[in-house]
Amino acid sequence: MLLPLLPVLQLLAAWMLLAPLSASAQITPPALVDFKHDAWSIERGAPSRINSITQTRDGFLWIGSVEGLFRFDGVSFDPIRLESDNAPRLVVSSLLAARNGDLWVGLGRSRGVALWRDGRLIDTQMPNPSREVNDLQEDADGGIWVARGGRSTGTLARFHQGAWQELGPDTGLPAQPIWHLHFARDGTFWVVLSNTLAYRKPGEVRFHLAEAGISPRASLSEDAQGQIWLSDERGIRALQRPDSPDTAFKYPNPVGGSRVLFDRQGDLWTTTWNSGVLRIRSPGRKPSAQWPAERRIAALQATAGLTSDQTRALFQDREGNVWVGTELGLDLLRPASVIVEPDLPSNSPTSYRMAVTHDGVVHVADAHALYEIAPGKSPRPLVTLESPAEALCAAGERGMWLFLADRVLKVEPSGITRLPKPAPGGAYGCAEDTEGRLWMPGLDQGLHVWQHGHWQRWPEPTPSPSLPANAAQDQEGRVVVLFRGPPPPGEPPFIALSVGRSAVGGIEGLLPTSAGLLISGSQGLALAQDAAAPILSASTHPWAASLNGITQTPDGETWAIGDAGIVRMRSADLAAALKRPTVGQATVKQPNPLPVRVFDFKDGLNSFVQKAPGAQVVTGGDGRVWFLTRRNVVRVTPSTLKPNPLPPPVLVRSFQVGDQTYPADAPVTVPAGTTTVRVAFTALSFPVPSRVLFRHRLMGSDDETWSEPSPQRGIVLSDLRPGHYRFEVRASNNDGLWNEQAAAVNLTIPTTLTQSLAFKTGLAVLVALVLYFLYLLRMRHILTRMRERSEDRSRERERIARDIHDTLLQSVQGLILRFHAVAGRLQGDPPTQQSLNQALDRAEAVLVEGRDRLQGLRRASGSDLEHELRRLVEEQPFGASTRVTVSSSGPRRRLRPNVFDEVLCIAGEALFNAAKHAKASEVTVHIDYGSQALEVDVHDNGIGLAQDRHLQPGHFGMVGMQERAARVGALLRINGQGDPGTHVSLRIKARIAYARDSG
Repeated sequence: MLLPLLPVLQLLAAWMLLAPLSASAQITPPALVDFKHDAWSIERGAPSRINSITQTRDGFLWIGSVEGLFRFDGVSFDPIRLESDNAPRLVVSSLLAARNGDLWVGLGRSRGVALWRDGRLIDTQMPNPSREVNDLQEDADGGIWVARGGRSTGTLARFHQGAWQELGPDTGLPAQPIWHLHFARDGTFWVVLSNTLAYRKPGEVRFHLAEAGISPRASLSEDAQGQIWLSDERGIRALQRPDSPDTAFKYPNPVGGSRVLFDRQGDLWTTTWNSGVLRIRSPGRKPSAQWPAERRIAALQATAGLTSDQTRALFQDREGNVWVGTELGLDLLRPASVIVEPDLPSNSPTSYRMAVTHDGVVHVADAHALYEIAPGKSPRPLVTLESPAEALCAAGERGMWLFLADRVLKVEPSGITRLPKPAPGGAYGCAEDTEGRLWMPGLDQGLHVWQHGHWQRWPEPTPSPSLPANAAQDQEGRVVVLFRGPPPPGEPPFIALSVGRSAVGGIEGLLPTSAGLLISGSQGLALAQDAAAPILSASTHPWAASLNGITQTPDGETWAIGDAGIVRMRSADLAAALKRPTVGQATVKQPNPLPVRVFDFKDGLNSFVQKAPGAQVVTGGDGRVWFLTRRNVVRVTPSTLKPNPLPPPVLVRSFQVGDQTYPADAPVTVPAGTTTVRVAFTALSFPVPSRVLFRHRLMGSDDETWSEPSPQRGIVLSDLRPGHYRFEVRASNNDGLWNEQAAAVNLTIPTTLTQSLAFKTGLAVLVALVLYFLYLLRMRHILTRMRERSEDRSRERERIARDIHDTLLQSVQGLILRFHAVAGRLQGDPPTQQSLNQALDRAEAVLVEGRDRLQGLRRASGSDLEHELRRLVEEQPFGASTRVTVSSSGPRRRLRPNVFDEVLCIAGEALFNAAKHAKASEVTVHIDYGSQALEVDVHDNGIGLAQDRHLQPGHFGMVGMQERAARVGALLRINGQGDPGTHVSLRIKARIAYARDSG
């Protein structure tokens, strides 16, 4: 009996299980696919239970939460505390960024309102603070209005010109808590109460009731046309307009929203209590073909990465980013450059195939269906497939060739034509040339062509040794076939390329462009006609490695996809790079890399390019560019891509020395002797903080040039010396726009005692004194050695004089006496006696001269130089008419013995020359006993000396004088070229000339 009921019970159970899911699916809006989402969860340092978000004029984002007030630069959350506040934390319920740059902070727990100004958070001393501040708004006069929640009376307060004003019951507001305030563009002041909406026109004092029966915690927003929209439990609706599909929108659950916001594109955003964040496309306008009514509402929920479905705060910053504050963190939504097409299935079991007709209709095939994407339209299924698509390419003007496992379909607007498949193996691409021939590479099955109503195999052995693996049409309509093996011989009606016979590292992509067919591999990009060397090397153009698809738009842009992501460049730039001039066999190197923009996972791309034959990129007739990836079909709409036009504000945050941190809001002075400083800085650009680049320099250092761009938000300055520096930093936003106004902070490093100029000067003087002292010690040692040598010399001369006197002279004296005796006996021989007497006279003269010389050897006292010079004058052969004078100046001092002897010898030689050669009538000798030096001058008024006479052969007197002067360190000057006469000047430093005991 139960068997007949079993199917009914099973059906009933299935209905009971699926009914709630179906109902839920009906109220779940589609995903928000055209935005890139980023999130800062509690694990990433974000505060929880965020109530409000705003942005001040300096560019900082401010987060108000149950955990306190936080300042956010896109990377880190800095907590801000109230001055002189001992409370464990602030509970922030609302925020307002005033037009003058102030930040007003509404607090919970009856703390009132705080004000952030000039880097300080202070209490404004609002009277009668309520349990929490529900909202803050600024009027046209700069007055700040406060909605004091948690009470039914005294709900409004205003701060203006430094004073608080409380509004009483005479305003006409009902005794209900206020949840939201709004100043409309026309000056109307709107107030949302618990179940009533009130307003006050400009110039009026009392409020008027606009609508009753609204649900609690409702809020308002205003679109670009000035229409006021209300959000409550019933949904979102335009005030004072009848409900219609373009003026009223239901929430996906009955709880309702709390905050609504119109963005700059005219779309309406709303938070919800437990359904994430919603966006409504262009409310107030009629649904369009692109945005039908059922698709106008899209959502981002926790299942798609939102930090929590319980959302509370909503804000759009000045760069167009939409921020959502949730129970568990902070979320960022920014328009995605690369959009995953939601109407095409994801994760196809086999690779996607894609092609475009000449009239701009894009076709995409996966394992189950062929889809058509008409210009300006969404994808729609065209053909259901019994087997996965193997290849897809254009057929004529408006048709498509589709290769399946066992057949070939020609899909045209007029219908579908079925053809047999030429080989049982798979189709590795396809292409139709200008002659209407359809080519199908079949790898080991060979190359096949459809012409004249039947298939033909290109003649070669079976299995194919050439292994045709891909095909494409070049810019002239010819078919290019890629072979994994050696291309077949002969002159085929196609262009044959071999995978391994190129310098690009193995051909991975056939890329038709207007400049020629390009091939790409791991080593770069090259022209197929000249593949001897890569035109764009991967070493200088990393994006050029392993490109798998390319397309060019009518707007002059080239789009490609490869391992680096999606690449955009100007077609003219690419053509110029491909036409580089050559010198001989060498290609002239590009002066600069080809400018490109790479779109990667930070721009919405969520998978890598698929490695499959056929087109991987096409351009539709509406300008949209379509790409195939392993996971999805994605698209880019170039006309909607707008670079970020705002250069980021730059801020130097702090200087750190060791564990001590110095705020950089004023000139910074670090401890004396500091050599290493860590500098932290930031830039306020929020779309992609990781793409923000910085350049810095330190003025006053040895290197004042700007650093290379870097994403690092800090730098360590090392090897610093005492002095005054100026640290400057610049930044670029996510699109490379640089802020030319650098942030700068003055840095001072005082000198330590050992680094001061006085210390260095004193140290230099001390070192000089030590060196001078060592010099004196050395000179004393040298002079002592010289004195000892002089005394040894004097003693040796005295010994020699004694020996000569006691031996030679005594003997000569004896001989002279004996010869006198002999001469006395020769009286009988007068001539002989006369000759002998003459010889004896000469011998006595020699004896006298010898005694004089011995006396000179013993003349070592050096006590009276002037006396000795007078004696030398008397010994010289001066004529009777020559007047010789000897004089001195200064106190007489005793000379060192060796100096005394050398001075006498030099002066004697000068006097001898004056007497013998000068023919002078007057000769003067002057001695100057100076305190710094001893000077002896011999001057005559004679005929002077012949040029270089002292160097002439046979004349050694001058040379001897120079040698004697050099032995005692004297300066000798001989001037015999002037008029009149000759002047011999001898100068000896006092410490060398004078004896130590001479005073």
